Amino acid sequence: MITYQLFQTGYCTHDAKVVLKGEPSYEMKFPAMVALLKHPVHGYILFDTGYTERFYEETRKFPFSLYAKITPVYVKAEESIVAQLKKENIQADEIRYIFLSHFHADHMGALKDFHTSTFICSKEAFLSVKNKKGIRAVLSAYIPNLLPDDFENRVLFIEDTKTITTRNQDISTIVDAFRKPLFDLWGDGSFLAINLSGHAKGQYGLIFINENRETIFLVADAVWRSRAFRENRPPSNLAYLIMDNAREYKDNFEKIVRLHSLDKNIKIIPSHCEEPFQQVRGFK
Repeated sequence: MITYQLFQTGYCTHDAKVVLKGEPSYEMKFPAMVALLKHPVHGYILFDTGYTERFYEETRKFPFSLYAKITPVYVKAEESIVAQLKKENIQADEIRYIFLSHFHADHMGALKDFHTSTFICSKEAFLSVKNKKGIRAVLSAYIPNLLPDDFENRVLFIEDTKTITTRNQDISTIVDAFRKPLFDLWGDGSFLAINLSGHAKGQYGLIFINENRETIFLVADAVWRSRAFRENRPPSNLAYLIMDNAREYKDNFEKIVRLHSLDKNIKIIPSHCEEPFQQVRGFK
């Protein structure tokens, strides 16, 4: 039985017309979502870590100040995931694993607050940013100083795990919609990772079945808003200028739209939409 809870760790803002094709121009908020999962064997697992005030420290000087200007960020100390976990009586060293969907600052901002966790991410994603510094890092929305010094000593790469070999009825629609490998992180079918590259190289989503037998699909930034896949409204052409691979983004976006049309009971959760916070059940 897997339970999960969602947290907002600050937010950034963008022009709505860029995010949703056909939307008028206005400032739209994008919460930085973190999911806390609890596995009966593997304990507490975070999906991403969101923003912390460390973002302000790391973007004071050029060239990373460009990041802060392009993407205005708003986060308070009490909104960090560590602070919010403490309110749930969960300490940072109780988080055994952190699944990092990709290496953008709003997803990795609190990594340094977890000194004992094992990181799970794509090897392709890590290698794509590993040696990037300065303006090259900014262009990849990556801030090197947010990465712990011992990251490589504590990482488990998704591509090194096995792909599923059985067809689970709960995920058959996802298999049919995407037609790509699903990586079985624990070998028991409880957590399945899927490549959702496009927005960022090596971006991965996570699929699991919760305690109510609902299929949960954390899609990171493969879509930004729930309205996007419900109404089949991709971002405007301007948004593709900041994508790692526009073709891959469009392909995965179309597959998510198709998945929703095939089975509306699958809970598709983007990392930057307010709607799931009103719908999800927390821990009992």
